[in-house]
Amino acid sequence: MKKLINLVFLLMLGFLIQAQDCQNYYYLSNNAIVEMTVYDRKGKESGKQKWKVTEVKNQNNGYVSTIESVFTDEKGNETAQATGTYICNNGILKADMRMAVPQQQMDAYKNMEVRADEVYIEYPQNMAAGQTLQDGIFKMEMYNNNTLSTTINYSQVNRKVEGKENITSPAGSWEAYKISFEGQLKTMIGGIGIPMNFKSVEWFVPGFGMVKSETYSKNGKLMGSTLLTGYNK
Repeated sequence: MKKLINLVFLLMLGFLIQAQDCQNYYYLSNNAIVEMTVYDRKGKESGKQKWKVTEVKNQNNGYVSTIESVFTDEKGNETAQATGTYICNNGILKADMRMAVPQQQMDAYKNMEVRADEVYIEYPQNMAAGQTLQDGIFKMEMYNNNTLSTTINYSQVNRKVEGKENITSPAGSWEAYKISFEGQLKTMIGGIGIPMNFKSVEWFVPGFGMVKSETYSKNGKLMGSTLLTGYNK
């Protein structure tokens, strides 16, 4: 009987620890405001992406949040908006792939009906160098007066944990896991589309969130980057 009680206690303790880890993510902290600064290939600031967590709910022994995102250019003019969902349960953070599509590109379709797959990129709480992470393949369709106008296909494949690195920004310092992947973004209009292939690196802190990213062309040239420069939760 004592062993059974101890086992139940350990299971409950494991759940509480995982739940606490989930709540520590800025994606899942109610009313949190996060600022990511965007830089061009020369390291010059080209805009900011601001996220606000508008709702956090308990769901299936975990948490789900709604995030509103606004993108502004280097002059502070709003150019795009987006809404996405983040989920955390069983020690895994799941990021809505709609939030990964470049918002600047989506601004052209703001007056259209959008139909999108429900696909999430996974970030496990426990990571290790050399670990392979789950791929993400996503499709979004834009309709104008019930007629298909544009299809966007976006994928992140060959996701791998490269190791740990220290990242410092105006918002703080972190020991983050470096994650690499290969990406492709294809916009199809009238059945014609040219894929854009790229490589990306992300720096992710389990229990906190993304703090930095860099995107490279298929030839290895830096195309742009983002850095966490402010947050309030």
